[in-house]
Amino acid sequence: MKKHLSQLTFFAAAFVLCLFGLMQCTQKAAQQTVKETEPTPLVTHAEGADTLRDESITENEVKPIKLKWLNSAGMHGLLDTLDLSDIVASHDWAELGFYGEDRYKIEFYFSKVTKDEKDPFLYHVVGKNRHKKVISEFKGTFRIDSLAQVTDPNLDTEEVGDMGVQRIYSANGKFTLAEDSLKKYSGRFTGKMQMDFGAYDKAPIELWYFSETPNKGSGIRYDGTWTSYKTGKSKPVIWSKDLFRFANDILEEFSIGERDVEINEKYRKLGWDNFWENEEWWAESKKVTM
Repeated sequence: MKKHLSQLTFFAAAFVLCLFGLMQCTQKAAQQTVKETEPTPLVTHAEGADTLRDESITENEVKPIKLKWLNSAGMHGLLDTLDLSDIVASHDWAELGFYGEDRYKIEFYFSKVTKDEKDPFLYHVVGKNRHKKVISEFKGTFRIDSLAQVTDPNLDTEEVGDMGVQRIYSANGKFTLAEDSLKKYSGRFTGKMQMDFGAYDKAPIELWYFSETPNKGSGIRYDGTWTSYKTGKSKPVIWSKDLFRFANDILEEFSIGERDVEINEKYRKLGWDNFWENEEWWAESKKVTM
């Protein structure tokens, strides 16, 4: 009898342990599901810019930045040794922008950026864009035409120094992105680009978002047109690494959030209703035919 009771006790304990283990697995699976459905945080720098401002400077006392343009030798001296590929390439998020007269949402993803082997001012890019669920592949280039060293009198010099920032630069250039010519609706993007980056003493170069530069502190800004291969007609386009640094200058009260980005309801019909869905639509790779 004691033997049978011992066996029953053993099986009961085993059953409880199995049940507990199953509950833990179910709970972990549920947590993982919740985690995967949560939106990936979007990095914006509107508030970050203020964190580096000298606290003694009020909003009304902010001074304009100074740009010291480099000559050809100075540009070569810097760009010969730097590779900007990584800061131009897209990573976790596609870059957002406005397309057409109605300013409908458009997205760009630069999957590969390569510095030209012979020309340090020239970069080759490959990627995709998406507009109204239509995904188009492109190849192209951008070339840096001018480069300036930035002096921002509004920054907290001690804090910037602690970050290890040696110099801040602002570059201007031109871009050309050619879509697949065999597609029904395809064309070419051309225009101007502006890029700000910081050179650090013990770290790679990084995009700079903390000064009111000509591109409004948006990291990299592309401003141009798309021209149809078939009709020759053009439409305006503008996009950026951080669109929210200047979006309200284009569409009034486009972003109405303070700490969290919130798109004004009246603009959500322009493709912004699914803003927080990071679909990674660019993930599948296909060959581009020109």
